[in-house]
Amino acid sequence: MPSSKLRKAPQQQRSRDMVAKILSATARLLRSEGPETITTNRIADVTGISKGSIYQYFHTKDDIIMAAIRDAAARQMSTVRTELARIALDPPHQMIDSAIDILITFTTDNAAIVGYLAKHPDFSRELEASSNMSTLMHTMVTLHVHQYRDHYCVGLEPDTIAWLFINSAVATTLLYFDSAGPIDLDQFRVGLKRMANGLLAG
Repeated sequence: MPSSKLRKAPQQQRSRDMVAKILSATARLLRSEGPETITTNRIADVTGISKGSIYQYFHTKDDIIMAAIRDAAARQMSTVRTELARIALDPPHQMIDSAIDILITFTTDNAAIVGYLAKHPDFSRELEASSNMSTLMHTMVTLHVHQYRDHYCVGLEPDTIAWLFINSAVATTLLYFDSAGPIDLDQFRVGLKRMANGLLAG
C-alpha cells in the first residue's frame, strides 16, 4: 500500500513551505479534477516545483495524494468537530436534520477524495482511526440520546441508537456517492432524514 509519510522530513522553513504548497495544490486538484487525472507532472505544473524536488520528499504520486488527503482531513476535522459539538444538545429533529446536512455537505465537498478512499480501504481505516471522528460522533449522539431519552425508541439503548444512526447515515451516504447519485440529491437528503427519524419514539 502507498504511504502518506514523507520520504524525508523537510528541515528548513523553505522546504516546509514547498511541501505545504505541494499538498495544498494536490488537495485542490483532487476536488477540481479527481485523483485519476493527477500526475506528478500536473502537480509540478501547478506548483512550479520540479519533479526532482517533489521526489525528494515523496516516493510516488499516490504517496503525494495520500499525504494531501491526510493534511486536508486534519484541517477539515477541526471544523466538523466544532459543528457537531454545536448541535449535540439540539432537540432531536433539529439535531438529526443538522447532522445529516453536515454529513452530506462534507461528502459532497470531498466526493473525489471519498471515491479514492473507497479504492484504498487500508488507508481509509488508518485515516479514520487517526482522526477519532467515529468515536467523537458516537459519543456525541449517545450523550444527545441520554439528554432526550423520552424522545427515542423504547427498548433500544442509547449506545445502540447512536450506532444505528451514525452507521446507517454514513453507509447510505457513501453508497449514494459511490453510485454516482442514482437519485436526486434533495430527495436523498429528505429520505435519509426520514429514515433517521425512524429512531424516534412514536
